[in-house]
Amino acid sequence: MNRNVRLAFAAALMAALSACGAKGPLFMPEKPVEEAPVTPAEAAPPATDSVPAEPPIDPATVPATDGNG
Repeated sequence: MNRNVRLAFAAALMAALSACGAKGPLFMPEKPVEEAPVTPAEAAPPATDSVPAEPPIDPATVPATDGNG
């Protein structure tokens, strides 16, 4: 049995030594990413609100407050 143990140990040692020392890159190099040219946005046409602006407030028609509110 001593011979079988030595043979198993030798096989395990050879398997462990054959797994180390990998040559070459470990991953595929990535290609450089080309950026798309940036085009300026077109000027938006002036906004036309469908809701008319509120008329200006006349201070004479606004009720006076006593400062507590």
